[in-house]
Amino acid sequence: MAWLDFLKNGNELSELLIEGQNPYGSQLLKQSDVDQMRDHIQPTERVLAYVLGRVVLAGRGLWLLTDQQLLVSENDTGNVVHHFALKDITEAECVKGKYGYTLRVTVAGQLRSVYGASAHLAAVFYRALGQKVRCTPVFKPSALDADDVAEVVHHFSDAALRLQPVAMVNADARALIAQLAQDAASQGWLQASEAKQVRVAEAAH
Repeated sequence: MAWLDFLKNGNELSELLIEGQNPYGSQLLKQSDVDQMRDHIQPTERVLAYVLGRVVLAGRGLWLLTDQQLLVSENDTGNVVHHFALKDITEAECVKGKYGYTLRVTVAGQLRSVYGASAHLAAVFYRALGQKVRCTPVFKPSALDADDVAEVVHHFSDAALRLQPVAMVNADARALIAQLAQDAASQGWLQASEAKQVRVAEAAH
């Protein structure tokens, strides 16, 4: 399986190995991504964030986060989209790896992961996830500068607009995205105190 994965995705994997990071981790969503995900998002949802990376033995990975669910695509050519309600995610973590950031979630007793995510997209994605899900604090996270924030807002707002081209919904999503990005830049990634607050809030419900 590993050999087949290399034959299929050899160029991208070679660049990842040479550069030490995923050169495709900070791209805008492809039109095929939008077409794949659009019908899985309800009109009442808000698109918040996404990360692009690699899934072991499955190729390209896309995680799309809304205010209600996590949508996961784990291959280059298939159209399967996995749905995970945020309330069903029991734990999440984000760690710095050899080729970028790795994100993991535990849901319904299964572990899902994606590696090679870009630092700034992962930072804001994880902060957004941490508002709804029990997340492990990030150890020694990368800092975000103004250019990082601007790029994240542009990428995530572009995704929200293309996935939900409704003016009112998109305006709300853009405001949420901008606030998340600013918080990630000014306050850092999810910290231990914030993770504890999420757990306290969960216990109260």
